[in-house]
Amino acid sequence: MSYAETRELVRLRYELRRLLAERPPGADDDARRLIARIEELVAADTEEKAVVIPELARWAISLTPSS
Repeated sequence: MSYAETRELVRLRYELRRLLAERPPGADDDARRLIARIEELVAADTEEKAVVIPELARWAISLTPSS
């Protein structure tokens, strides 16, 4: 993973935590987009994927079911 990708991953994880804590309008849809982007970033990095995927699963549970 490049330096730029690592920085983006850190930013996305921070933004995801903020969305799930504050729950502004539209937070669930925004959080799902962030989760999808994080999954794209870690797909090629086995070590990072092992750390991030369980975290994403916990976050996904806290989202309301989509209609």
